[in-house]
Amino acid sequence: MAKFYSIRFCSIVCFFCVTMLFAGQAVAQVNYKGGSNVQLLYGRALNQSGQLATITVEHFGDLGAFEQFGFADLYNDASLAAPNLYLEWYPKLSLSRATGSEVSLGPISDVLVGGGINVLFGGEEDFFVYTAGPAFKFRLPGQGLLQLETYYYKQQGGGYSGTYQITPSWDVPLPVSERLRFRFRGFMDFIGDRGPGTTQYLTQPQLHVDLGNFWDKPGKVYVGSEWRYWHNVVGIPGLNESILQANVLFSL
Repeated sequence: MAKFYSIRFCSIVCFFCVTMLFAGQAVAQVNYKGGSNVQLLYGRALNQSGQLATITVEHFGDLGAFEQFGFADLYNDASLAAPNLYLEWYPKLSLSRATGSEVSLGPISDVLVGGGINVLFGGEEDFFVYTAGPAFKFRLPGQGLLQLETYYYKQQGGGYSGTYQITPSWDVPLPVSERLRFRFRGFMDFIGDRGPGTTQYLTQPQLHVDLGNFWDKPGKVYVGSEWRYWHNVVGIPGLNESILQANVLFSL
C-alpha cells in the first residue's frame, strides 16, 4: 500500500513540475483570479441522521497559458478525529493564450485542454481517479467565472470501466449595494455508469456575503452556507446525501 501511494505521489509531483516549467515560458496574462482560501464548514444531514465537519484548502492559480485548480478536504464528524483526506487537482492549458489568438465561438470565450486527479486517503477502499478532456469558458458581464469541463473519467481498480464526467462550475459576484455584496459559487459533477457503479451527480452550491466589506476590507472574509447534495453516492443506486452546512471562507 505504501508503495502504491508513493508511486502516485511521485507522479503528481512530476506532472506539477512539468506544468510549471512550460507555464514559466509563457507570457503572464490576466484571467480569472480565484486565488487561495481556507474554508470551515459544519452541517447536518437533511434526509438522515449524521453530521459533517470539513476544513477545505482551495487554490486557483494562473500563469502564462496554464492555469490550475485544486483543493484538499479534511472531513469527518464534528470532532474531526482521524479525518479522511480528499484531494483534487486540475491543470489546464488555455488554447487562446497558448496560440496568441482568441479561440472562441459565440458565448464561449476560451477553450482549454487538461485533466485531473482525484485521490482519497482514509476511506474504506482505495480511490484514485484520473480525468482528461476539454473545458470551455463562457463570457460573463463584469467579473466572475462560468465554465464547463467535459472529461473522460477512469477509476482505478475494482473493475470499473471508463465513463464521462461533465462539470459546470461558477463563481459570480452579486453586488446588492455598496456595502452588501454576495458571492455565488459552486459546481455540479455528472458522472456516468462505471460498471459496478451507476450514474451519479454531486453538487455543492455556496452563497456567501462579503463580511469584510462592511469594515472596508472587501474579499477577505465571507460567511454563508453550502448545500451538498449527492445523488447515488459513489454510484450506489438509491443512496442519496443532502447536507446543509454553515461556511466561513477566509481568502489568503
